[in-house]
Amino acid sequence: MEFSSLFDTLTTTWGDEILVWAVAAVAGCICLIAVVNVLDMFLDNNEMG
Repeated sequence: MEFSSLFDTLTTTWGDEILVWAVAAVAGCICLIAVVNVLDMFLDNNEMG
């Protein structure tokens, strides 16, 4: 079956590398959102004061 060979390739080192890059991408997006929120808070505080 083609699906079983696909899953076999995903469980190799290539699949592990994709998993690592996916986790890194998600963590990077979360950090980017956090930085944008912090900058937004600082800008809002500066406008009020």
